[in-house]
Amino acid sequence: MLGYRVILFAVGAAGHAMMYEPPSRSTGGISIGTPNCAGGCCLWFNNGAFIGCPKATGRADVTHEECPNPAKPTIPWQDPKYGTIFADVPLYCLEHPIECMGIWFKGFFKDVEHRNPWRYPGSAPVANSCGINGGGFMPGPHGTGGRAFFGFHQGHKGTEVSPLLKKTTWIAGSVVEVAWGITANHGGGYQYRLCKVKEATANNTAEATEECFQKMPLEFVGDKQWIQFGNGMDANNRTEIPAVRVTKGVLPEGSTWTRNPIPACNDIPRLGGHNHKCSGPMFPPPLPGVFGFGPGACASGVAPCTLEEMASRAMPYGIVDKVRIPEVPPGDYILSFRWDCEQLPQVWGNCADVKIKVAGTAKPTKPFSPWSGCEACCKETMGPCANCTSCLNDKTGACAYCWNPLEGFNFGAIPKYQCLGFEAPDGGQNQWKPGMPFNTSWSPGCTKCWNTPNSCQPSDREAQEDELTSVIV
Repeated sequence: MLGYRVILFAVGAAGHAMMYEPPSRSTGGISIGTPNCAGGCCLWFNNGAFIGCPKATGRADVTHEECPNPAKPTIPWQDPKYGTIFADVPLYCLEHPIECMGIWFKGFFKDVEHRNPWRYPGSAPVANSCGINGGGFMPGPHGTGGRAFFGFHQGHKGTEVSPLLKKTTWIAGSVVEVAWGITANHGGGYQYRLCKVKEATANNTAEATEECFQKMPLEFVGDKQWIQFGNGMDANNRTEIPAVRVTKGVLPEGSTWTRNPIPACNDIPRLGGHNHKCSGPMFPPPLPGVFGFGPGACASGVAPCTLEEMASRAMPYGIVDKVRIPEVPPGDYILSFRWDCEQLPQVWGNCADVKIKVAGTAKPTKPFSPWSGCEACCKETMGPCANCTSCLNDKTGACAYCWNPLEGFNFGAIPKYQCLGFEAPDGGQNQWKPGMPFNTSWSPGCTKCWNTPNSCQPSDREAQEDELTSVIV
């Protein structure tokens, strides 16, 4: 098979997701769009991540020369316990020949996802553990989400994004809550990992490699998790569901992964949801109605949605787990969230910055406490609007940049991003949620930030008053 080229599909569809507790640095401090894509956070990923290959290609395919010794899957095709994609692909392609053109060219094969990351969790290579803006160093095809979001260039590395101004504190040996949300669902599963910041750097990026993260995968606590509503932020509005943990045939060996509990649509084996209505779930949903492709179905430009359709696909809930923080030395750490897809060769990554302290020396951060800040407006965080401080009454020349939508992928699932002109009445961030108009611009609230003392200085998120998250359960 020398010279072969694995082509996954002629018309791609990227999964999208983000970690929002603790808040990812890739949000740029923006909370609008939580839990799905705050600040374009769901556009940071690694495309072309095939199991057993030496590096991610940044594309949706791989050549034999790029991957001469592919790995064998450890999770069987359509596995009833750990699998997330269940479809009769040959039958589907007979009924939908145009959509399956990429598969027709290569001939029918049953196991079309056999090279994708979830089939051997943790083994697919990544170019950056905190994600790459747009999924690769070159833009991907239209409809894949493989383009850069506003404020960061194509290929910007997640490890090089400045930490957020709002700081998160955890206690060594405690149990804490973490959460993520889905914009475009492609099955698979996920893991949380820590990496110690060994040297103080401007962006706290030292040693933040995949090798470092794989040395400290976090232990999931218990066999339960929660679907949390209220745009994923209301800790009093959650429902417990069984968690499906995966411990065998994973990397790092001996670590635990968790299956994505939200079923995708059962009628689209490759496209996932673009240009289609979801007829039902791939597998039994954890709660009635909790399944689907997500708001990404409205975001590709392939199938524009009405505001009502956008609201109905919004997935305004997050997936909450409890993880145990190991007894590690106090200091600065980076938390990596890694989601290995089953439906496409993609690994979605976000990173958050946390301070781990010894019990009795500090109070831990209250999970789901506010974290939106002024990062986009501050020179200290290299924000894209930091040069607009003298432009409040000037829309000409160099200031025109501040009054027009920033360059970047018009994702469609969230409003366009403009430095000035669309603030709330108090000069801060305006509110927005799916179902509200998104064909206008949105501003990060720089006017309020610049008028508030110390707004560009680090501060702690709300502290946990009780010891709930520090109790070993």
